Amino acid sequence: MARRVRGAAAEIALSALVAVAAVVVGLLVVLIAGESPADAARSFFTGAFGANSIGATVRDMVPLTLVALAWIVVFKGGRFHVGFQGQILIGGLFSVFVALKMAGWPTIVHLPLAVVAGVAGGALWASIAAFLWARRGVNEIVSTLLLNLVAIQVISWVVRGPLQEPTRTLPQTEPLPDSALWPLFPGETILKWDVVLIPLAIAVVAFALSRTTLGFHLRLVGVNPTVARHAGVSPVRVGSWAIVASGALAGLAGSSQALGVSVGGMTDNFDSGFGFQGIAVALLARNSPVAVLPAALLFAALRQGGGVAQAELGISSAIVDIMQGVVIVSVIAAAAWLAMRRDAGTGSDPLARAATPLPVGGTR
Repeated sequence: MARRVRGAAAEIALSALVAVAAVVVGLLVVLIAGESPADAARSFFTGAFGANSIGATVRDMVPLTLVALAWIVVFKGGRFHVGFQGQILIGGLFSVFVALKMAGWPTIVHLPLAVVAGVAGGALWASIAAFLWARRGVNEIVSTLLLNLVAIQVISWVVRGPLQEPTRTLPQTEPLPDSALWPLFPGETILKWDVVLIPLAIAVVAFALSRTTLGFHLRLVGVNPTVARHAGVSPVRVGSWAIVASGALAGLAGSSQALGVSVGGMTDNFDSGFGFQGIAVALLARNSPVAVLPAALLFAALRQGGGVAQAELGISSAIVDIMQGVVIVSVIAAAAWLAMRRDAGTGSDPLARAATPLPVGGTR
């Protein structure tokens, strides 16, 4: 027990050090660029946590949290994919379609149906990769990467074709009816009620992974698929469901993006890069559902603070990308270091084991 506590404390400390290192590197880049690090830090902080900015920061946490949880689910099942961008886009498209085609329905029915449609859309798009992997042995990283490109083209066609706004002058849909949009918090202009998805999704995923049979099967397959097969658990079936479940969470993120807009219709770039940034959030959180909360807050603050710093001081937005890159590289390096320490003398490498493709056609 004491060893597990020490290990958890070490991982938390490493994640904190990674975050601090990213901030320090960002300030050094600002200094090299000839700007004042103090002014940059002040602008970053005000832009992320100021009275007029905190709502936007929390708003960005919604898709970051959901995508991070999606990565954690598929990672725990021993699979890896990078299809969250496509799943966000298709999930958002499904939500927008229901929102537009069921206009006039009461909010109590219309909004839940639009949200469920987004979840279904993300799961359906992910199921393509799951099927190709389970039945044809197609690597899910490759298939999901290509499916992202397909989803981008689908959305581009939709907002310039079947769902384009009536004047046919802008590449977007017509404004969504209020009955399908998440309502605003009282007195807020940006923050909407979809932020409740943050604690709700974290609690559901954490409980499912640690307290349910399905969560146990996911973790068993992720750690040792051979033992799982001997225990009567199909790695192929569990891995496939993990991919589909992660797609459902990404689809929920897409629904939040599509139905959480303040005004206007859906454009072809509403995913805003959350599909890949969410993976970085999960890595910083050390694949812990609970730790996703502070990690998502950091990345959301970087997004919002970086935008304000760019507007106020003329600082390049590339600095934020550099800071995020430092986080990703540092987390990977820290994970490798922890794994080597934990498995020193045993010859076991859980990261390599989890990354090893599962055989296709195993016990079903």
